[in-house]
Amino acid sequence: SLEGYLFPDTYRVFADATAQDVVDKMLDNFEEQVTDQMRSDIEAQGRTLDQVITMASILEREARGEEDMGLVSDIFWRRWEINWALQSCASVNYITGKNDPAISYDDQQIDSLYNTYKYPGLPPGPISNPGLQAIEAAIYPTANDYWYFLNDEDGITHFATTNEEHSANKAMYLN
Repeated sequence: SLEGYLFPDTYRVFADATAQDVVDKMLDNFEEQVTDQMRSDIEAQGRTLDQVITMASILEREARGEEDMGLVSDIFWRRWEINWALQSCASVNYITGKNDPAISYDDQQIDSLYNTYKYPGLPPGPISNPGLQAIEAAIYPTANDYWYFLNDEDGITHFATTNEEHSANKAMYLN
């Protein structure tokens, strides 16, 4: 699949362009945006480009803005390192086609490797085509002490260090 690697951008496309021409243009732009330095930094972290793009695709759908993406990236990478479920609503929404800020209990039970509530680690591949901001956040996370976060209905991200704080945030912002 090319998902994750079709770089989102504004493109000039000629009227007689084929679908392959458009795909090639998007893939070429991806290659330009993800620099040799970024690829070197990914390798130095012991990660693969596929892992980083999969993480970036989740960040693209999960967090708003550069600051939140960096914080969420650190949370998810730390969870990944200890084989803890990422618990990304965005990956479950990818399965269901919904856009819920808080997925249902039934959605959490869906048997799919993209269900990061049910299966720890990264899903088998990207869930979106991430932009440069999300890719950079996946490569260069912002260190923090949070383990939990949620997005309220207005798209504001609320962070918590403990499950108790996270539960309080759920009660306050999702009900």
